[in-house]
Amino acid sequence: MELGALEVLRIILGLILIFFLPGYLLVKALFPGKNELDKEYNLIYEIGLGMGLSIVIAILDGFFLGSLHQLIGFREVDGAEKGYFDTPYIVSSLLVICLLLFVVAWYRGAFPWMGRLHPSLTRVPASEKPQARRERMDRLITELWDLSRERERLRREVRDSERRSRAHGSEMRAHYRKRLEQSRKQLEEVDRKMKELEDRRAEELAGVEEERAHRREERERRRRSLWGGGKKEPSPTVAELAEEGTPEDGAEDTEAEPPEEGASEEEPDGTEAEQPEEGTAKDEPDGDVPGSGTGGAARPPEGEAR
Repeated sequence: MELGALEVLRIILGLILIFFLPGYLLVKALFPGKNELDKEYNLIYEIGLGMGLSIVIAILDGFFLGSLHQLIGFREVDGAEKGYFDTPYIVSSLLVICLLLFVVAWYRGAFPWMGRLHPSLTRVPASEKPQARRERMDRLITELWDLSRERERLRREVRDSERRSRAHGSEMRAHYRKRLEQSRKQLEEVDRKMKELEDRRAEELAGVEEERAHRREERERRRRSLWGGGKKEPSPTVAELAEEGTPEDGAEDTEAEPPEEGASEEEPDGTEAEQPEEGTAKDEPDGDVPGSGTGGAARPPEGEAR
């Protein structure tokens, strides 16, 4: 029996509805932030958990539909009583579940692309809000400060153990060498933790820059849409300037326009300055000049009777 294109499409959509979509939306509703499950393989985790949770949701939905007749009774179909575990009810209930999970995920900020449809649909996850970012940055800085103090203490212990191991005898030397090895291992562990915290801090800073660029892009798109509608350009609010970190409209950086080709930078009218003739004085003043034979008599020296 050959299946038509419509039947194949129905089978594909049914498999997606049962084995992927409900669970995936549930994962997005539980973990709306970017890369919350894993930094590198977040998409793989979302797909895997989505498929497993979809099967669980489909099974629970089937149990609910199978026992629904105990609450509202059987339905009559061609004079016979039937339950609600049927294809139309299964599809409808799964679609309602998907719709509810989609709304919850959107409300928690799992779909930032909704803001492209309309600015009012923009939602930010709680983990990516400025206040949450500042709290995480404060915790990271505090941990880095504590680890830096611990590292300085261990470095002093290493130097002290090295000095004492060289100054004492063989018995005490073995003791201080053992302490030296322990301090070095602890120092390596502290360095490893500090490197991890520095990587997390760099990721937070990269997320802040990405969020600012996204907000700047959204703001420019809103401006273009308002200009296209003939509305006046709105001035940015203080909150937008604080969150985006962009200058005000009148203080935006501008680049100097280069001069047009063929035009002189010093003389725009294209005329050249006249060169003075040789043998003539440059910048000859009109007034009397001491020692000069022109322009009147020279001034007498001081002390001479006038």
